[in-house]
Amino acid sequence: MSLTYRGVNYDTGTNYGAGGALSREVWRPDLVRREIEAIRTELHCDSIGIFGTDLDRLGQAATIALEHGLHVWLQPRLVDADPQRILDHLADAAGAAEELRRRHSTVTLNVGCELTIFAAGIIPGDSYQERGARLASPRTWPLMPWYNRRLNSLLARAATVARSSFHGRLTYGAGLWEQVDWRPFDIVGLDYYRVRFNRRRYAANLRRHLRHGKPVVIVEFGCASFAEAVGKGPAAHEVIDWSGDLPRITGGHQRDEQVQAEQLGELIDIYEAAGVDGAFVFEFIEPSHPHSADSRRDLDMAGYGIVKVLPGQEPGTYRWEPKAAFHTVARRYAAGS
Repeated sequence: MSLTYRGVNYDTGTNYGAGGALSREVWRPDLVRREIEAIRTELHCDSIGIFGTDLDRLGQAATIALEHGLHVWLQPRLVDADPQRILDHLADAAGAAEELRRRHSTVTLNVGCELTIFAAGIIPGDSYQERGARLASPRTWPLMPWYNRRLNSLLARAATVARSSFHGRLTYGAGLWEQVDWRPFDIVGLDYYRVRFNRRRYAANLRRHLRHGKPVVIVEFGCASFAEAVGKGPAAHEVIDWSGDLPRITGGHQRDEQVQAEQLGELIDIYEAAGVDGAFVFEFIEPSHPHSADSRRDLDMAGYGIVKVLPGQEPGTYRWEPKAAFHTVARRYAAGS
């Protein structure tokens, strides 16, 4: 069964950095337009997951994507904020999303991503890194039912806030460890990464999500580009040491684009066999993780982009080239169109 929604994620700039620094420094509509055009015509996507912190950027990217005939899945992402700030941010995004939906109709609103980690106040910790580390500790596991109750309380409020102004379909990007009450949502949205511990049961566990009687969409899946990334899933970027003057790759890892390409191809096979409605590769491009011929400085290998970023001819610009995974995904998406 082919996927109804064949997508890729596109980061407009998210406040992961210290002091709220965005993951994407350079924001030029001409670059964005070229990238979205490639997503439509070269990657053969019919959908795009647009996420980020700055709502103006979200709106600009969404408008360009809709002009190119893409179904837009819009997700405001505000990292390390308390629940009320997240809800206020979502309310503004929902209003903007409804304006877009009235003009184009093909807009879905995603109310958030893995909020147990990225929101303050569900799992203890001063930052998403601290909360992620706590989640990895066996001491936390007995507390997960309590944390999931907190999560579902926030998600119920988020759905109410979103529906007060947005009248299209709603979803959420649930982490592997989150047990979501999907009743307030129209679509079951999963950040469904394959990692070492779930590899054997990955496909079987996915089919369990069909029991909700709602469309199931993989709103994130991905892999980095080195051999050991196969078992790391969304934690592959942790091999980067950001503490020095220049970030570096630790552990002596070597670039292998074929690893990423093979993993994404296998995962698309699994999704089609399971009968899910759609899947979104994480992600198209990561300008903050440029490629280098020096493996110690090749941040791209530890990122999830399916294109590699190279220096541009002018200051403040960049260029990109497709990676092996780009071509794999393009072939699969073209075959399903």
